[in-house]
Amino acid sequence: SPQSSLYFRIKMADKQRRTTIIRQVVFLLLFLCVWALGSGTVRYAVPEEMESGSFVANVAKDLGLDPKRLSARRARVVSEGSRQHFQLNSNTGNLFINEKLDREELCGQTDPCILHFEIILENPLQSYRAQVRVYDVNDHSPEFSDNELLLKMPESTPPGSRFPLANAQDLDVRNNSLQSYAISSTDHFRVYTRHRSDGRKYAELVLETPLDREEQAEISFMLTAIDGGSPARSGAAQVRITVLDINDNVPEFSQTLYRARVLENSEQDYVVLTVSATDSDEGINGAISYTFSQKSKKNVSSFTPPTCIGPVPPPAGMSSSFRLAALSDIILFTVFPLPPYSWIHFK
Repeated sequence: SPQSSLYFRIKMADKQRRTTIIRQVVFLLLFLCVWALGSGTVRYAVPEEMESGSFVANVAKDLGLDPKRLSARRARVVSEGSRQHFQLNSNTGNLFINEKLDREELCGQTDPCILHFEIILENPLQSYRAQVRVYDVNDHSPEFSDNELLLKMPESTPPGSRFPLANAQDLDVRNNSLQSYAISSTDHFRVYTRHRSDGRKYAELVLETPLDREEQAEISFMLTAIDGGSPARSGAAQVRITVLDINDNVPEFSQTLYRARVLENSEQDYVVLTVSATDSDEGINGAISYTFSQKSKKNVSSFTPPTCIGPVPPPAGMSSSFRLAALSDIILFTVFPLPPYSWIHFK
């Protein structure tokens, strides 16, 4: 009947459709298996700085290919990027370095440093993924950006104070990179190796003993950065510390007692004597001014205090008050720069 015929045709169409789908699935699975076999990644490793022409591996043996058919199938290597790092001998299947490999130039601080390429064959077309890991060698020394590191510290800086220093740079990675810092012999400081949040190592200077500018105004020593290679490489910079002055010293006279004789008819502007005081501090902290002590002023009303250059001017004429004060034959007073004092005897 027409209905039976229509049912049969629909059933046959469904069967053919299922058969087509099954065939497509089987074909896809076979394709994926072939692709997986043909595109498996082979991995090699070489140290950097190997010269052009250095042997890497025999890829024909590693991939199970017939070396005799490589040339006929136009076997070749294609690297990622514009540079061809490797070359393949299509007669033997040997893989060679095409140009000297510099890990730092190729990958910088990226680790591991991996170069990807493909091995391509034709008739039939096949492609194999491959990669070469370039291992670091210790071919760089740590370097400071400046040969001299300058610091300023007040002499009042307390022991235990910490001062981070500029870190050195090392282009190598892992154990070949910068590992520690050291300083040459110094009584005042120790150095510690610290880690920044990004993993870089820097030197931290710690003050161990008090500073004294008057004893040592400048401290110099060598800071050395050391890597972990074997043998180790290092770089150095000079650390120069200027110790800043604080007002921690008092002025001192050259002598504790000055003696001078003054005639009563001495004229004005006659220089009686010169006093001298020094201060170990520098700048404004070492500037000296002179004055008479408060209790001596009644005896020296006819005198002018010394100036910064030191002379004690004579009395402005021998006044009666001075003569009365001089009846004892000796006038005693003190001259002050700051806390210290010196006695001056006049006759």
